[in-house]
Amino acid sequence: MRIAVIGATGVLGRHLVPRLVERGHAVCATARRDADLDRLKRIGAEAVAADIFDPASLRAAVVNCDAAVHAATSIPTAAGRGDWAVNDRIRREGTANLLAACRAERVRRYVQQSVAMLHLTDDSRPQTEDDPLGHTDRIRSALEMEQMVSQAPLDWCIVRGGAFYGPGTGRPEAWRSQARGGVLTLPGDGNGFLSLIHVADMAAAMVAVVERGRPKQAYIAADDQPATYRDLFGYVAAMEGAPPPAAGGPVPLPSFRVSNAKLKALGWAPGYPSFRAGLAA
Repeated sequence: MRIAVIGATGVLGRHLVPRLVERGHAVCATARRDADLDRLKRIGAEAVAADIFDPASLRAAVVNCDAAVHAATSIPTAAGRGDWAVNDRIRREGTANLLAACRAERVRRYVQQSVAMLHLTDDSRPQTEDDPLGHTDRIRSALEMEQMVSQAPLDWCIVRGGAFYGPGTGRPEAWRSQARGGVLTLPGDGNGFLSLIHVADMAAAMVAVVERGRPKQAYIAADDQPATYRDLFGYVAAMEGAPPPAAGGPVPLPSFRVSNAKLKALGWAPGYPSFRAGLAA
């Protein structure tokens, strides 16, 4: 397939574009800076200068494409990059622009990155794609984005990723540094759940959905073992030879745990089935 990837230089895009190229797809990868365009060319992609807030450039980027992947975000990372207000704008205005470009250029297949944190209404069991969604103020724009996509006259799919960790996210490095400094704390009482996904596994999930996902379906991409913060941060502290973290810290994410069974039915499986496997890599 000829696939346009919007957000090709982001945390996910840096893992996704090489995988698509390796699979034999012709990848039209977008970026704004010359250095990023050059890097995309070196890995075998067709580099296209485009901005998600510039409708004309988006339309040019998806010309003659069979599919488009929206992987653009500006979610703040532990390394200090990103901006929540810009991220909301990407989800709202940027998504509307890309959907319009796909309609105008008759790109039928559309794959949208989203967040599994929308499954926050019940953490008593792993939630599935059939369970109701909820939101906090921080992720309201993700719900609105999904609603926009689901109303589009395209063969759309949505991939709700768990909390990212791994190269480029800054999370493992930040957790370990905080543990060594004695400032890693449990959110609240530490018993809230978190479904994680290594960013390399998220890229593989996106490829699986681009190639084999059923139209007008959502898929959850997460590892096999939802964890409590107590388990996760306790493990990180032990890795660093630090004492177990204390409770009472801020709660950045709602408690959520999800099932990846539907995505596994496409033949995908996480290379890092638990945070222990991912952090040890």
